[in-house]
Amino acid sequence: MNGWRDKLATWRLPVPDVPVSPDRTALVVVDMQYMDAHPDYGLGRVFCAADPVRAAYYFGRLREIVIPNIQRLLEAFRSRGLRVIYLTLGPVLHDGGDLSPNFRRRYRMEEQTLGVRVTYPQGTREHGILAEIAPRAGELVVNKTANSAFNASGIDRLLRNLALETLVIAGVGTDVCVETTARDAVDRGYNGIIVEDACATLDEESHDAALLAFAKWFGKVARTDDVIALLTAADSPPA
Repeated sequence: MNGWRDKLATWRLPVPDVPVSPDRTALVVVDMQYMDAHPDYGLGRVFCAADPVRAAYYFGRLREIVIPNIQRLLEAFRSRGLRVIYLTLGPVLHDGGDLSPNFRRRYRMEEQTLGVRVTYPQGTREHGILAEIAPRAGELVVNKTANSAFNASGIDRLLRNLALETLVIAGVGTDVCVETTARDAVDRGYNGIIVEDACATLDEESHDAALLAFAKWFGKVARTDDVIALLTAADSPPA
C-alpha cells in the first residue's frame, strides 16, 4: 500500500464532506517566512547544517512544489476577488516574552543546544514572508505566538467579521502549524481544506500521516488543481 490516499481508501467510516461557497471561502497561507521556509535564514540555515538530508527534501519540496502551487492558489483567489489571509509565527517582543510558555522553553533549549538565536520577532528579516508569495495591499497578515492561529491570535473574530465559512489552508509545516490551525478551525465550526501539494514538513512520513488523520476525521484534503477546479466551476452559473 502506497501513500495516504490508499490508506484512506480502506477507511470504512464516512469522511467529512466540505461544501464550498467561494464568496465565503478564504485562502490561508501559513508561516511561509524566511525563518522556516528559506534555507539561508534562521531555522532553515540551522536545519541545513544539522540534518542536511531532511533539509534537502524539505527545501526541495518547497522550491519545486509548494511555492509554485501557492502562487497558483494566490492567483486563483486574487483574480476572483476572494480573501487571502497570511499567518506568521513569532513574538512581538524582542525577548520573546509574549510567546507561549512552551514555545519559550523550546526556543531556549534550541538556542542553548545550537548556540544560535532561533527567536525572530516581528520586524526582523527572518519573520518576513517570502517575497515570491508576499502579501499585497489589503490582504490580512495575522501574527500568532503558538502553533494554532486560533489559540494565539484574534483570527476567529476576524473570520466571523468577514462572514467566512471555509478555509483553504497551505504552508508549513503540514503536521504542525498547518494541521493544528486546520483542526482548530473545524472545531470552531469552519470548513477546512488542506492543500496537500501546497504544504510541506520535514519528512514525507509526517506529511502523509497528518493528511490522513485530517481527511479521516476533520475536513477535506485536496490538490491545488482540485481547489482551482472548484473555484472555476463556481464562476459559471448553472444552466
